[in-house]
Amino acid sequence: MVHQHFQSYYYALDAATTSDPFQLLSQEWRNSLEKPLLWLGDLHPLLFTHLARSFLREDSPSDTDTDTDTDASSSHHRPWQVALAWRNPSDSLTARMDQIDCGLRLIVPTLSDRLKRAEDAFVDRVVPDWFRSRHRKDAAKVALGADFKEHMEEVVSAFLYANRLRRNVLLDIMSATSVYQAALFLEGLAQFLIGFRDPHLLNALEHCKALPLHAKHCRPRCH
Repeated sequence: MVHQHFQSYYYALDAATTSDPFQLLSQEWRNSLEKPLLWLGDLHPLLFTHLARSFLREDSPSDTDTDTDTDASSSHHRPWQVALAWRNPSDSLTARMDQIDCGLRLIVPTLSDRLKRAEDAFVDRVVPDWFRSRHRKDAAKVALGADFKEHMEEVVSAFLYANRLRRNVLLDIMSATSVYQAALFLEGLAQFLIGFRDPHLLNALEHCKALPLHAKHCRPRCH
């Protein structure tokens, strides 16, 4: 159900991108904690693989003998199949997560570079086109309109590709994990996203932003 929600969300984001890409460029509804995590319209897909790999590291064999009281209290009420789902992950699962992560690290810079080249090309075109037609308003409108249309088509294409990448990464993680592992991963992802709406955390961040950079006493409140 949660996975389907994320998939539906990104399909809805596709529709929003196609109908009005400006709302994804500005994203005024995002708060100060969320904005640094955004990439081409929504969450950076590497957040998904980092979370999955965190589960792998947390319950690695080296950690099994040092369970904390917090770990015990958070898992004692769960069925053992859930509580131990990420314990001693298989080599094939670890290798698959590495493969997903490595693939992302190849695709993300390529897509970012593609958008950067599109922005550079737009800037290179728009000023000369305006200059040549600056004394003819109708011609200027046509030229600049064509430049803008071409640029926005490239922006929309990049955003749609990024959404497809996010959907595919989530699907790859779901396919690689067991039912219980996937459930814990999605629970962690939901908790992670909800945490960035925590009013106490946001207030602490705003407090830090309001203080001079040399105010060291701000640091503990930001953690």
